[in-house]
Amino acid sequence: MANANRPKGAVPVRSLDGSTAIPVNPYAVDVSNSTAIFLGDFVAREADGNIAPAAAAGVILGAAVGVADDYDNLTRRYLPATTVGTVYVADDPDLIFEVQEDDGGTALTAAARGANTEIVAGAGSATTGISAHELDQDGVTSATAQLRLIRLVPREGNAYGDNADWEVRINEHAYRTAAGV
Repeated sequence: MANANRPKGAVPVRSLDGSTAIPVNPYAVDVSNSTAIFLGDFVAREADGNIAPAAAAGVILGAAVGVADDYDNLTRRYLPATTVGTVYVADDPDLIFEVQEDDGGTALTAAARGANTEIVAGAGSATTGISAHELDQDGVTSATAQLRLIRLVPREGNAYGDNADWEVRINEHAYRTAAGV
């Protein structure tokens, strides 16, 4: 049976040491951010210290897991583009995330474990507030890339193939790179 195509962005599941505590920190978003931030979006730090959704081939800070309260709109599930706000980010460099593989090429196999790949920064849903970020199955390489593939998520109904869910670690992490700001 084929895997369902239900991207959900990056969902933190545990730390590399096995603990299930998921540390999060608040980060500011300014009006210059031209892209909405959805739950599960990989985010990156901008030169001014604020955050924005990450793009392929860049350093990642973590994944958005919440949006601070907006008392004028209590139903808001994401931060719209050009909106000042605060986003909570799972930013620990040792976190393991669950991310769906895209279906834009050759499906990954067990041989991909330990390899690196980039993200595909798809647009999330304004209805659900959920991200459409995925991992790029065609970007798998032994060279440096944003994500490290750990293993297929061990869950019934999840099999190698298009849209499979993988456990990944952020390989090019803002708090793990040698270069500073």
